[in-house]
Amino acid sequence: MSGMIFALALFGCTDDGSACQRIAGPEQTYESRFECMASQGTALDGDAAMAADFPSVFAQCMTKAQLSHLGAGSIDLRKSGVTFADASD
Repeated sequence: MSGMIFALALFGCTDDGSACQRIAGPEQTYESRFECMASQGTALDGDAAMAADFPSVFAQCMTKAQLSHLGAGSIDLRKSGVTFADASD
């Protein structure tokens, strides 16, 4: 085990992913990336994602450090260097 904690974050975005904001909700954490990724579909079907007022909602598993690095403001997911799961997957 790597000792890293992974967080599942939801982002509300424009259709092209150029302007995204983190969707507030209960933060889920996991001891492995695999466990976190297995929960992405459930998160996208959850209340927070369904109630979000954005054209697109994306879910991403990240380490706590990666999530902290993104900050709280608007971000461009096209430049984030990570691949996101969206509701159409």
